[in-house]
Amino acid sequence: MNGKIFGIGLSRTGTTSLHHTLIALGYTSRHFVDALVSNPDAVIAEDAIMDSPVPMLYQYLDKKYPNSKFILTTRNKANWLESMKWLFVHGKVIWNWPRSTQEYHKKFYHTTKYNKKILSRHFDSFHEEVLTYFKNRPGDLLVLNLDKEIEMKEICAFLGIPEKHVSFPKTNERKFASLKERIKYNLPRLFDSY
Repeated sequence: MNGKIFGIGLSRTGTTSLHHTLIALGYTSRHFVDALVSNPDAVIAEDAIMDSPVPMLYQYLDKKYPNSKFILTTRNKANWLESMKWLFVHGKVIWNWPRSTQEYHKKFYHTTKYNKKILSRHFDSFHEEVLTYFKNRPGDLLVLNLDKEIEMKEICAFLGIPEKHVSFPKTNERKFASLKERIKYNLPRLFDSY
């Protein structure tokens, strides 16, 4: 394969699990490439990248890196919305989101706070857009639904590599932000125009 592997699933759809799976399969992989938010032309040295802002840039990256493979991770929308609620309440605090992440969410999700209606509409339109974009290129898109068992042989066949016996791990599970993390996140924002 001459191109890259792009994980184009929305946040909270198993992108971290996909990242760890690709590493176990022998690829170099990077999860959450913040530099691409402000500079879509930033050099991508890794074989694979996924999560923010890749879903927003997948069409551009497709043109920039011909012969690439795209993996759309997805899940039940109701479960995704619950996970996104966690992300906007606790995740942003635990990971101490920089301004660029806020900007990405505003550009791509059209919100920087949990808004069920906006996010639900975005989930539907994004998936429809991706499936339409790749409709005549089925060999370039693999859809992995987290609500079903992930078959490693399907991933390996899609990537054109011999089947390896690795698992698709469940990682990045939700936890609550601690008081210390909340203070660390909110204190600088008191003096800034976030």
